[in-house]
Amino acid sequence: MSKILTIDGNNLVHRVYYVANNMPHKSEYLHVYMFLNSVKSYVEMYRPDKVYCVWDEKLVYKPNKRLELLPEYKGNRDREKGKEVHTKNGLIKELLQSIGIPSILPLEYEADDVIAIIDDVIPHDSHVVVTVDRDLCQLITNKTVVYDAIRKLEINLSNFEEKLKYNKEQFVRVKAITGDKSDNIPGIKGFGKKKIEKYFNNEVDFTDDERVIFERNLKLVTLVNSGDEAESVKAQLDTCSFKTDWTLFKRKAEELNFKNIIKNDSIWYSTFFQTNRLLELLA
Repeated sequence: MSKILTIDGNNLVHRVYYVANNMPHKSEYLHVYMFLNSVKSYVEMYRPDKVYCVWDEKLVYKPNKRLELLPEYKGNRDREKGKEVHTKNGLIKELLQSIGIPSILPLEYEADDVIAIIDDVIPHDSHVVVTVDRDLCQLITNKTVVYDAIRKLEINLSNFEEKLKYNKEQFVRVKAITGDKSDNIPGIKGFGKKKIEKYFNNEVDFTDDERVIFERNLKLVTLVNSGDEAESVKAQLDTCSFKTDWTLFKRKAEELNFKNIIKNDSIWYSTFFQTNRLLELLA
């Protein structure tokens, strides 16, 4: 059993890209450095035995199972802007691999589902999921927590209801009722906070039409951790490598003029390479 940490790659790359783009002295690769530096801070904070980075391959706009349920799903996203954010993903993945962090990709679903599969199939004593995406809070258990890097907040079973306003059992059902504007999922009209409370108190129920919307939305917002998707992810997990390559990492840092890494290379080495090297020697 081990301590694992999973990073929502798309979520993080969006955050650092827009921060980097608004800085006065921005450069072409600034968000790449910021991505790596963020990963370093998470690793230093939690000291995991293994780290995974999960991505939505070719963005989230490819056909997937959720689009079969709702063709308008995520239809409100700016595709061209999204492509711009992801132009350096290949480089980021190469750098991540050099520090012993494999990238895991979905088959027909999305990164969130892949993280759910990792949580389900990788034995662990504790699992930290780094994301600001609240959908992943449905994974929280006595072993799994979500770290919100923007609010610098860990959400766990103890503070779940305080931070998310509903308990763990209600959380996904509320999402199905209210919908999700960011994913272009319409909610059930007329269900505000008071009516939702009445629903959980069995004081009101859905009409037939409302139940159809609820059941569709429940499928849209519930993470998938079984079937062909799970088999595809398991195959990647079975073959992924945690081997580090200090020579490659340092050469890339010099090519990209990442001055902080060059100046503090001993800290980066200690964080990502020293422990891994000891494990390789003991293996």
